[in-house]
Amino acid sequence: MLEIANRDYINKEIKGDTLPSRYPDAAFQGYQSYKKALGLAAKKYQKTDALTGISTLIGLLNNQAIKEYQSENNSAAFKTFSTVVEAHETLTREGEKSPLEDKQYKDAMYSAAVTGMLADKKQESLVFLNTLMENKYENAYIYDLMYNAYLDTDKAKAVSYLETGRKLYPEDVSLLFTEINHYLREGRMDELTGKLKIAIEKEPGNKSLYLTLGNVYDNLFQKALESKDNEGSEKNFNLALEHYQKALSLDAGYTDAIYSIGALYYNKAAVYTQELSKLADDYSKEGLKKYDALKEKVNAEFDKALPYFQDAERIDANDQNTLVALKEIYARKNNLELSNEFKVRLERIQRGETNPTSYFKR
Repeated sequence: MLEIANRDYINKEIKGDTLPSRYPDAAFQGYQSYKKALGLAAKKYQKTDALTGISTLIGLLNNQAIKEYQSENNSAAFKTFSTVVEAHETLTREGEKSPLEDKQYKDAMYSAAVTGMLADKKQESLVFLNTLMENKYENAYIYDLMYNAYLDTDKAKAVSYLETGRKLYPEDVSLLFTEINHYLREGRMDELTGKLKIAIEKEPGNKSLYLTLGNVYDNLFQKALESKDNEGSEKNFNLALEHYQKALSLDAGYTDAIYSIGALYYNKAAVYTQELSKLADDYSKEGLKKYDALKEKVNAEFDKALPYFQDAERIDANDQNTLVALKEIYARKNNLELSNEFKVRLERIQRGETNPTSYFKR
């Protein structure tokens, strides 16, 4: 098996053979054979031969694991990286020098942990991750992996790893984004703004960060509006609009930002509509005056929302949320023909079909 694995490596790496390997598992099977031979060795030379074979195979196994990872065969890569780690530990336990330096050994362990998590082998990966942490392996992503490993079973423990990672690696963007996503899941909107501003400072050209921060301010705006906090609602509305527009300045065709601006105006109008319904039964002169003034305000917000939904429909004629908004706005504007047009288009999507063209591109 050692000879087959070596020949396979030479054909691939030196001769540039592009055909699939005839014996892709040769190095792994060779290691298993030497491992068994080591356990059965009765004489010193037999043990030496087995250890020499294991030492020779480590490099081949490591190259194989890297290729498996690059081809996104995570399950196979995990098995092979784990074998590299085991082979190294076997040699050192037997007092033999491994061809891997200490850093290479830990790198292989780290790769085993990453591919194991990707292959849904959480418990096996945790063994490697804990060992790496005990040995103070310098890589921020370990804490990201530990957070994700415990998130579904022990949220407090998951958060503790995330917080530790953020303290040790305050400049790491990946951990910062994981923290932002955690705050989003928890609905901790007030705390999120600071985190997102830090992320934007690190990646000022990242349009999705501006969109996310706009979403946070949008959420805070709606909460303030519902609680009659006029000052807070106005402030957060303007901040939401500012960040959505910044996202659009980075990408004029950014559908999510276009839709979000339309939804921002639409939701503002919707809250006013709730107030409008409370005034509907007041037929006094003062009541009618308030009703008309508020109705005008509602219609103005829907009018502001409309062009953004039209633009969103031009880009994606099959987005249900956009079609719902257009149907409702045109109904409120008493344009029943267009309202029905978007009702038909919406029903087409709901049946699992698609709209072949955009209405506003015609």
